[in-house]
Amino acid sequence: MPASDNVPVIAVASGKGGVGKTTVAVNLALALRDLGSRVGLVDADLYGPDVPRMLGLRREREASHLTVFAAQGRPASRLQAIDRHGIQIASAALLVGGGQGIGVDAGIAQLLVRRLISDTDWADLDCLVIDLPPGTADIQQFVFTLHGRKLMVLLVVTPQVIAHQDVRRLIAHLRMHKTVSLGGVANMTGLICPSCGDSTPMFPEAPPDQSVWGELDKLASIPFSPQAAADADDGRPVLLTQAVPQQVAAYRALAAAVQAELGEPPAHLN
Repeated sequence: MPASDNVPVIAVASGKGGVGKTTVAVNLALALRDLGSRVGLVDADLYGPDVPRMLGLRREREASHLTVFAAQGRPASRLQAIDRHGIQIASAALLVGGGQGIGVDAGIAQLLVRRLISDTDWADLDCLVIDLPPGTADIQQFVFTLHGRKLMVLLVVTPQVIAHQDVRRLIAHLRMHKTVSLGGVANMTGLICPSCGDSTPMFPEAPPDQSVWGELDKLASIPFSPQAAADADDGRPVLLTQAVPQQVAAYRALAAAVQAELGEPPAHLN
């Protein structure tokens, strides 16, 4: 059994797209690194694999084929994790060219995600952050039913009622998996003024009777910053630039809450 099959998983999920899920996953991985964890980051959003771009990585050369399964011991049976800013990364975006897309059926998609998780040569991980596609389709089902490890699902939601509605469906589904712990991240909770630093609402809040916060612990509230968004597009996440203190503090609080939920310090710090 690969060593990575025993480490805790933090799956970053959402009910819908466009809520900043990948941004949360990248900065959470960096914040956990800052707490002393050896972190792997899997980009499991096969149809929109943006993790490498947000970390300043891009593959230009197009691939002539894509291996989704290889018997142990065969050439190219293992993938090599890419070390970037002190975290280890595996992404389908690094297996194909930047202009190529991945269009595969559900079974092949699950095989490819399994390969990214279990067939990558990770170096002594303490935890694995997995950036999932939105919703509850086949890739998510594969990750939600991983066996033999702790599994925490972080649900990213923006203030609008439609985002809460979609996450409520996801919560109802996840409640069926008794071994999964859940936490919530309120993202884009306000717009940070670049001049004065004050925050103003970007969206109307979901009413209490339609909000997820009555049934899900809110682990962090992260405001939106145009500066941080522009930096992320250039491959410089806010945990590296430290340009937006409100976001940095929120991600550090999130990482501390996640580490407390996992219940163990990093193995190499014991």
